[in-house]
Amino acid sequence: MDCLLEQLKKEPMLRYIPNKNEIEKLCEQYKIGELVTIDGELGGLFNVNLKINTTIGNYVIRVHSGLSSEIHLLAEKHLLKKLIEQDIPVLTPLNTTNGSYFSTLHNRFVQITPFVQGIPFIFSNEQVYRCGNLLKKFHNALIREEEIPTPNWSNYPSHRVLKQGIYQLVKLQRYIHEPPLITEVERLYEKVMNEWSCLNGDSLKKVVIHGDWHPWNVLFNDKNEIKYILDFDFLQKGERIHDIAYFLWTIRNEKNKKKLGEHFLKGYGPLTTSEIELLPIAIARASLFFLCTASFVANPGRELNEQMQVQKPYIEYLLSDNGKTSIKQLIN
Repeated sequence: MDCLLEQLKKEPMLRYIPNKNEIEKLCEQYKIGELVTIDGELGGLFNVNLKINTTIGNYVIRVHSGLSSEIHLLAEKHLLKKLIEQDIPVLTPLNTTNGSYFSTLHNRFVQITPFVQGIPFIFSNEQVYRCGNLLKKFHNALIREEEIPTPNWSNYPSHRVLKQGIYQLVKLQRYIHEPPLITEVERLYEKVMNEWSCLNGDSLKKVVIHGDWHPWNVLFNDKNEIKYILDFDFLQKGERIHDIAYFLWTIRNEKNKKKLGEHFLKGYGPLTTSEIELLPIAIARASLFFLCTASFVANPGRELNEQMQVQKPYIEYLLSDNGKTSIKQLIN
């Protein structure tokens, strides 16, 4: 047990799946009935999301990666309460029997939520419109919030994270054996961030952003209304254009991406002149993130090769006159 704890401390990205005895103790700790079945994982790159069935109902045990922090979880609790007060549909974790927002297991934070089902995302115009509309309400609901703790890890492409990723790639260069690729990542970084700076991207007003706003983090009901927003690990202060850009980035490979993008942006509503100019660059930053952070995964050489094939052509398209025009034309 001591060896396991030490390993989890040393490797924050290492996922931990609780065993049957530990799950039974968690059921008792959260007063959710006796364990009946362990139904398996629901997915998750860093966190473990384990569906279980108890004598009371179905639940999801979420074992966070070692990158989660207590201070951010407590800030999340505060922000979710604010969202609920504004009628924003968020899925909130249960409290333990002693009223805590989370528990701990082997140096990992644990939360439990009811298992909820919804209509699958089918990339319809109505669904993306509702995603845009609710995102605007989300941003407005938290617009008066002051600084909140920055998560230790997120998809938000801050200068710090991007530079840290490149530094790590260079440091690992002799192990990756791909110096030309690393040089190309540095070139793309300079190109994207220079355009971001020239358009004064850092001067945009910052609000509380979701940080991971994509089609699979919302659940719909049978009326095509959003039933729940999921996954608040990446809540932080940032440019609202990032949430918008990240959603557009996630639908980039859909055949009807132009219509989907138009409906999403129509749902969100007016953007400022600066945001419109920066939108193609903000989407390029989302792509750049996955290049720069290839060094943080278990096999950085393979990850860098795979990401370069996918992200480089898209970044170059977004920075071209044709790409910029196409993105801006999505805004009616």
